[in-house]
Amino acid sequence: MLNQRIEAARPIATKIKEVETSLNLTMVQMGELMSNIAAARMAPGTRFSLTAGVDASEKLIAAAAQTARSYREVVEAHAHLAADREEAGLRTVSWGDFAECPPNPASASTETSAPLRVVESA
Repeated sequence: MLNQRIEAARPIATKIKEVETSLNLTMVQMGELMSNIAAARMAPGTRFSLTAGVDASEKLIAAAAQTARSYREVVEAHAHLAADREEAGLRTVSWGDFAECPPNPASASTETSAPLRVVESA
């Protein structure tokens, strides 16, 4: 029965990470696009109007803010899924270098882990 729960949960864990990554990449690409619009306006010899791209930039800023809010909601959903995982008795799987999952306020753990420290090689 545990194996079935693990197999049922695995695609969820994979997909939530993919969604978080795609939203982060979207924010990066939106920032690059806004930067490119401003750079094109200032480029020597282009003779763009001083307001060229400003309306588009305002729309992109609003879209970026919505994307950031979406990202926050997905991270909160991830925390809820982590709580559900604990209730189901499933083990934690690490997906990156920073943290396994967002902090889960529902599980107020008294454990404290020792911070990592850099060790110099001889």
